[in-house]
Formats: sequence, structure tokens, C-alpha cells
Amino acid sequence: MAEKFTLHLKRPEYRRIEKLCRKTGDVHTRLWCQIILLAARGQKVAKIASLLVCSEDTVRRRIRAYQSEGMAALRPKPKTGRPPKVTEAYKQQLLEAVESDPRKLGKNFSNWSTGKLAQYLASKTGISVHPTTVMRLLHASGWRFRRPVRVVASPDPRYKAKRGYLKRLKRQARRGEIHLYFADEFDIELLPTISGRWMPIGRQYKVNTPGRNERRYGFGAVNYVTGRLIWLLSEHKDNVAFRKLLGLIKRHHRGDDKPVVIVVDNYSAHKAKKVREWLKKHRRQLRLYFLPTYSPNLNPIERLWRHFRRTVTDNYFFETMVALLEATKAFFLELAQNPKQVLSIVTGHA
Repeated sequence: MAEKFTLHLKRPEYRRIEKLCRKTGDVHTRLWCQIILLAARGQKVAKIASLLVCSEDTVRRRIRAYQSEGMAALRPKPKTGRPPKVTEAYKQQLLEAVESDPRKLGKNFSNWSTGKLAQYLASKTGISVHPTTVMRLLHASGWRFRRPVRVVASPDPRYKAKRGYLKRLKRQARRGEIHLYFADEFDIELLPTISGRWMPIGRQYKVNTPGRNERRYGFGAVNYVTGRLIWLLSEHKDNVAFRKLLGLIKRHHRGDDKPVVIVVDNYSAHKAKKVREWLKKHRRQLRLYFLPTYSPNLNPIERLWRHFRRTVTDNYFFETMVALLEATKAFFLELAQNPKQVLSIVTGHA
């Protein structure tokens, strides 16, 4: 037979519980009020538990508590025990400290660890906590431990002017007045590049390395508007290969009178005498624009080389240069067939 508690509530008492149930913001108080109200309507323990999705023991305890304590049984009891160490003032000082430069605070180190933060704040506030507590507080405030990104500062005195002119070239390309390419070279090494990958806890994968490193080179150019990729591989990183790349670009625009502008860095092969002579012969259609010195951030094709390393050489050992070059060719042949993907890589927009 289903268990039933008999509760006889006077009308004012029933209304007080109803009002508390409607107005409380505490989920426990609302549940306890609902238990008492249902019990007062004659509902059995199992039925109340089913309706409120709680255990029958909870229903019994609340009814017994109300029978002995009255309305006081419907409100949470004040918490007892030791007050928390960490105060709001401590949290604020933690956030101020983690944003600060340790050396400007007189410390002989450059980066905060949770242990150093805990020690520093203990000396400032008198509150001593474990480094794990500091980590939890930082996570709760939206902080994460990540690698910073290097900022490249070009020493070129005309950096701003050149960057401004580059923006003008991009606008011209988008309006269809010129063909704009970004060109560069990259190294293809038998020595694998290393990046993060998934590993089981407690086990570290190892990547083989060659007894003697070998190197080849790639040359590439990407059309800023269409995503057209033009590339070649070479045994040497010299002006001969660069002139071949220029020739491939010119051949692609054969019969087109629209000017072709190729943005390059200040690598010596780009300024070689034979390159200048070649450009003189084709100056009506094709010219180079040199980036400010030491400004790889202005050449979006750098992102393509990073994508190549992630896809082909990261964490993988090719036993022969032949095998590596075959994989490299397959990568670029496939990529060149998808200009939209090339644009998404070099612009950073999928």
C-alpha cells in the first residue's frame, strides 16, 4: 500500500506556502514548498516524488521537518563551518597581478606561474592558498595558459607608407584594375617539423630524424583576388628559379594587357641583376613591389607555407627526399585545383 502523510493546513498557512513558492528564487525552497502543498492536498509519497522528480526519501524528510519546525523547515539553513579564505578583494588583486609585468614589481623572473602568483599574493594579502586554487580562480575569470604570438617590428623607416601603398594595390586588384600576386619561397627539409598532436596520457610519440639533412626549395605566388596558385620546386633558392616563377606568371596572363604586380620581400634573389634585366624586358606588363624590410606579416602567402608544413611535414619522417618531393607535389597539385581553399588559407577566412 502506498505510503501517505496526512497534513492539515489552515487556509492562511497554505496561502503563505503558496506565496513563498511563487516568489522564492531558491530552487530548494521551491521544491520543499511544492512537497508540502501536494501532501496537504492528500497526495501519496510515491506520487509526489514522481510529480516533482525527486526521491521518496526527500519527500518524507521534508514532510517530517515541516511537521516539527513549521515554516522554518522550508528555508535553507545558514551554512556553518570555516568562512572561505578567498575574498573578492583577493580575486581582484590576483587579476591585477597576472596582468602586470613581474619585473616591474621587482621580481627576478619574467613570467607568472600559479605558484609564484600564490606566493606574491600571500605576501600582499596574508592569504595563503594552494597554486591549484589560483589556477581555478583564473579559469573562472576567463584566463587560460597559452603561448603568446611574436610581434614583428620592421626597422624600415618607410614601413607605414609602404603598408599604405600595399592597401592601395589591394583596392586596385579588387576593382579589377591590376592582377596582384603575393610571392615567396619556402624550404623543404628532410628533417621533420614538429607540432602538437594527440597522444595518450603518459606516452610521448617520437619522430625519426635523418642522419644527414637534405633540403630543396619551393617557389610560389597567389593571386590576391582569384586564389590562383602558381608554384614550382627547385634544387636551389636563387634568381634562376625566381625568374622561372615570374615566367609562369607572365605565361598565365599572356594576351592580357592588365598590369601584373607581384609583392615580394627583400630577399637577394628578388633584386639580382638578371632579375632586373628580365623585368626591363617585360616592364610594360609586370613589375615587383618590395615589402618593408622584415615584415612577413604583410605577406599572406606565409600562411600557405604554414599550412603546407601542418599538412605534409609536421611530425612525419620521409625516409628519402624523393618521397618528400612526391608528397609536396601532390599537396600543391591538389591545392592548385581549389582556388577558394587557397584564398581561405591566405586570408584566414573560411
